[in-house]
Amino acid sequence: MTDHKVIIRIMGESDIIDVEMMANATTAPHALLDNVATADQVNLLGHWVDQDRGADLADDAAHLDAMTIMASAMLQSSPLFEQVNAGANFALLTILREKWPVGSKAKFKAIADRVKAEHTYLLHICAPLKQDDLDDDDALKQAETQQLADALAFYKTNRRRFANSSAVQGLIRS
Repeated sequence: MTDHKVIIRIMGESDIIDVEMMANATTAPHALLDNVATADQVNLLGHWVDQDRGADLADDAAHLDAMTIMASAMLQSSPLFEQVNAGANFALLTILREKWPVGSKAKFKAIADRVKAEHTYLLHICAPLKQDDLDDDDALKQAETQQLADALAFYKTNRRRFANSSAVQGLIRS
């Protein structure tokens, strides 16, 4: 486990929330996550940072803690976590709407309904970076832009899976 501060930027369809990575998040209990399976946490977090809910929910300590636990666990369970152990201290997690294929909508709706969401979401963790000053908002914005630029090929390749994501479609067009 890393011994340095790591900022995780959670980017949803409409909201961006920064949290500080929590050690051992994969085992951290939380009342808002008690009945949420690990597989459903991407959809719950995606729902929370969609349709301008994120800022209000992040103002609530319980929701911010739950967001921190989920984002930390997602990063810690990723192969990219090795980069954090090697010194990277800024990671961007995008959690964006997934297109529901024709003929499979009932299955996807059932998955979304488990966390009372209107969509299902796809998680993409961009390669973590080393930032000199985690308190410099401009530098973090530049790091975010760099991570999105590096991930552009992934989004273009998977554009059909993200067809319901206005964020991805805007990124691809720009």
